[in-house]
Amino acid sequence: MSQPFLVSVRSRSPKARIFLRSPLYTDVNSLTARGNDPICIQYLPWLQNATITNESNMKQVKNWRAESGIKGIFLVIVLLPEHGGPQGISIADDATIGDSGFGPIDLKAKTGECGVMLNSAPSIRGKGLAVEALDINFAYGFDHLGLETIDFGTDNNNLPMRRLLERKFGLSGTFNEEKGSWRFVVTKEWWAERSKAAGEDRVVVDAEEIPFDAGELTETETKAT
Repeated sequence: MSQPFLVSVRSRSPKARIFLRSPLYTDVNSLTARGNDPICIQYLPWLQNATITNESNMKQVKNWRAESGIKGIFLVIVLLPEHGGPQGISIADDATIGDSGFGPIDLKAKTGECGVMLNSAPSIRGKGLAVEALDINFAYGFDHLGLETIDFGTDNNNLPMRRLLERKFGLSGTFNEEKGSWRFVVTKEWWAERSKAAGEDRVVVDAEEIPFDAGELTETETKAT
């Protein structure tokens, strides 16, 4: 079994407004708020039918951390301090503005499935932050993890996601009538072309990967009792 690892990914661009990292237990409040926001889960029926609480998300964060790099790499989106994010080492409960990452992921097969969800606040949506988050995912997935393909699956009714992939990234999807969903496949070659076309504005990231400490599971369980 591979060793799980925790991740922090930052763009080198001076224009960067966000970075991505593995979830912390202090993220639980914001995760629960997104999971219960009708706008955030509008096109995610499996979340609409779920009971999402701080308690359930505490367990979810524990699983995401323990399985990071094995079954998936769940990442939260955080504003950089100069754009309203947490200052210094202090991490506020509402520090995260969204979720992203890869789930599932198969590092041996060099494939992963990606997605993105942002808070519904007008100060967050419609500002190009989803594009920025996905570009960071692409740079991390293709340039650091060595993935060859990254998939997106989205419901037919999820026009915002389809428009994001089609209009902002120029992708063409395949529609599955039986499932009523679209599948978009991004390749390493596509990313190389996008990076080449961007020139000096191409997205380059620095990724810090830290081996997961299995001892934190016992500590977390002790605190919860």
